[in-house]
Amino acid sequence: MDDLAAATPRWGSEGRDRKAMAILQTLFSQRGKQLADGVWVDVGCGSGGIAGAISPHVKQIIGIDPEQWHSWDSLAEERPNLSFLTASFDGSRLPLPEETADVVICNQVYEHVAHPAELIRNIHRVLKPSGICYFAGPNLLWPVEPHVHWPFVHWLPRRTAHGFMRALGSERADALDAYSASHWVLMHWFDCAGLSASNLLRARAAAGLRAGGHSWLALLAKAVPDSVYKLLSPLAPGFVFLLAKAEDRGGDAKPGQHQPRALGGK
Repeated sequence: MDDLAAATPRWGSEGRDRKAMAILQTLFSQRGKQLADGVWVDVGCGSGGIAGAISPHVKQIIGIDPEQWHSWDSLAEERPNLSFLTASFDGSRLPLPEETADVVICNQVYEHVAHPAELIRNIHRVLKPSGICYFAGPNLLWPVEPHVHWPFVHWLPRRTAHGFMRALGSERADALDAYSASHWVLMHWFDCAGLSASNLLRARAAAGLRAGGHSWLALLAKAVPDSVYKLLSPLAPGFVFLLAKAEDRGGDAKPGQHQPRALGGK
């Protein structure tokens, strides 16, 4: 058991259920509650908290993480439709068959993997033709690094940043191990992977406020036009995108139904 990760991630589990419900409601608001009938995959699931919180609301969900966590066994025992795989998702070997998932969740993961562009390509590979992905993560251009809460250090060469933090007395220098990207770099990776991206900041903000019990603030968030969120997105603290295969920008297929590709084409 010594090789198993701790039950609680070092970045914390506070508000995990609320975040899970916000993700669920954001996706339902975009594609309807019929998404619940499909196969969901939580990439980089960590301790499994989000997958566990979503599992009562969907037909099947699979959590994938490069580390095996103590909490997985108890979560899977409680939820027969929840399972976990120990595997990386940013390598050449896909841990699931291609075109398996109706919904992929990739929440605050891309900045922690060695090959983020490969991670995004694998999201395309594992999605069914009509599948979608909830993709969220930090913005390189936001001046405060979100994992250590220090300004500007993520803009410096990593060794310089670590030395700077230690020189100023920080005990969190080793926690600066994430590599975020800009809006334009992410859009390039999505395009190269064959994925279209829609901005979900407005829907996610409203769902998060609603999940936190702030219904009137959620209404205010929804009242702001999408064009404003789109304009501000490149400079926002983080991104939230709805990804879909570029050849399927919202077709009629229902979750759980696989529409085979035509022979000789995509």
